[in-house]
Amino acid sequence: MTVDAQITDMASLWPNLKLIGRHGAIAAWQGPLRPLLQTFQVEITYRAPLVIERLDVRILQPRVKVLSPPLRHRPGDPEGRLPHVYYGSDGEVTLCMLDDWSPFDSLSQTTVPWVIEWLAAYEGWRATGQWTASGRHVVAGGVGV
Repeated sequence: MTVDAQITDMASLWPNLKLIGRHGAIAAWQGPLRPLLQTFQVEITYRAPLVIERLDVRILQPRVKVLSPPLRHRPGDPEGRLPHVYYGSDGEVTLCMLDDWSPFDSLSQTTVPWVIEWLAAYEGWRATGQWTASGRHVVAGGVGV
């Protein structure tokens, strides 16, 4: 989908997610999502791929950050690692939402529902230690569960 089509689709299905920026093939939205008990402020950034780019979903998938409240590890977890996230070299945390997403998919019909599922699983994981979301997580050298 084109960036313009993504913007139109997002505005019609998720009006609380406001377009905060558009620059060429890149668009970003911010807004509230409430999966269960908490309301999370999220940011979704999408970059339409170039025709000549290798279609590697790990690179091309939309970037999703939780702006607030901050994501926290489980109490008593000595490693303090969050499940199903990517850690950037600068310490930035983005959600792992790798599934059967492609650049031809509507963000509003795939990514946003997956963010809600991820956030619900996060709330459950904080309470129980069990991760309940579906999908796959890419780790170095392959795909983990």
